[in-house]
Amino acid sequence: MRRRGVLLAAPVLLVAGLLGGCAPSASEPSAPDPVDVAADGYVYGAAPVTLARTRANMTCLLPVNQLYSQAQLSGPDSRTVVAPNVDTLYSIAWLDLRAGPVLLSHPDMGERYFGFQFLDIYTNVFANVGTRETGAAAGARLIVPPGFSGPPPPGVAVIESPTWDAWMIGRTLVESDADLPAAREVQQRYEMRVVGPPVSDAPPPLPPTDCGNNPAPQALAASGPEFFDELSAVLASNPPPPADRPLLDRIAALGVTPGGTPSAGELAAVTALESGMTLGESRIEAATQTGGAGWRTLPDAGRYGVDYLQRAVVARIGLGANVPEESAYSVTRTDADGEPLRGDRGYRLHFPAGGLPPVDPRGFWSVTLYGPDMFFVPNALQRYAIGDRTPGLVRNPDGSLDLWIGAAEPGAGRSNWLPAPAGEFVLMLRSYLPTAPSWTPPDPEPRPEG
Repeated sequence: MRRRGVLLAAPVLLVAGLLGGCAPSASEPSAPDPVDVAADGYVYGAAPVTLARTRANMTCLLPVNQLYSQAQLSGPDSRTVVAPNVDTLYSIAWLDLRAGPVLLSHPDMGERYFGFQFLDIYTNVFANVGTRETGAAAGARLIVPPGFSGPPPPGVAVIESPTWDAWMIGRTLVESDADLPAAREVQQRYEMRVVGPPVSDAPPPLPPTDCGNNPAPQALAASGPEFFDELSAVLASNPPPPADRPLLDRIAALGVTPGGTPSAGELAAVTALESGMTLGESRIEAATQTGGAGWRTLPDAGRYGVDYLQRAVVARIGLGANVPEESAYSVTRTDADGEPLRGDRGYRLHFPAGGLPPVDPRGFWSVTLYGPDMFFVPNALQRYAIGDRTPGLVRNPDGSLDLWIGAAEPGAGRSNWLPAPAGEFVLMLRSYLPTAPSWTPPDPEPRPEG
């Protein structure tokens, strides 16, 4: 195999007058505010730095280019990636395609839902392999780095990654507790291996991990200007798409360049980066919280283009979200009146007859409860989601379905109860293989009995 070409890194273009100098004349455009530029850079970098930190933490335990299959469903101890599901067993691999192409294969999956999702380092989804996209029959895919060409093995389709580092998330549906051993068995038949020689002219790898001391993916702003050093490392290791160049040209004036160390730059630039982080963080937080009362959907998950704010929001509340045709996500922190959801109040989620989440017969749906940090909250019932595979769900006589969500067990009993902490919480409704991705769930209503 040989490379077709090398992507160019973003050029370093200084913005005249950005950090001082003569004032522009009346005929010249005013220089951009350095703090605003830094804020844009922080929003831009939030998703790739979050993913790079997640990779650093996970590769302390999982070597790159090796497939790891989770033997148990996620629970309160699962705190590496925000908003995990409890519907599927995860299979994870961090790809470093500098080592050469990687071959992924799976057995015939029958009627079991499965999917392998591929994200580039900027959190864009660039491929899906599985029930919807490629079917249940046994198959193999060759994942190659940017610019590679060459004949794949016979009968193997090629997936080209836009970046040299990529994340693969596999999901294998578990129908019930009794089905868990069978799901594990098929999961153990997934295979992944490097099949090509290393690439000699690849960009440098991401910095080595500092196991035990890696910064938390959920605490970007705590790192101060060093955050931009991390972003610069990502840019050097994974040249971004050409569409990002206008923004990258602007932040280059603050020293944020491929392989740079902007935190060690001129005082004025570092000060702007510090202030810009605060402003950028406020923009992400505001965008995360806004959306009005009730549910918020993620219609552009996985395909962000130059909508860096949306990309940052999804990385904050649902890192690894798939494209809408594979899985639709609706998230709410409030009830129909815009009040924060609290377990000590209690709610009913009422689905009218014929009004359940619309999914393909091969798909599934679930409502998952998280704390404000988007991780599970322990409860005595050890139930963290409720959905179409929950045993014993009771329908109303008219065919409608009520789910009861709160800290106290409802009068109707435990069958339809999703336990909540006494304080605030977040709900996420997932629809895998949705037939109407824009469908919106009913709003949580205060529990009728009080």
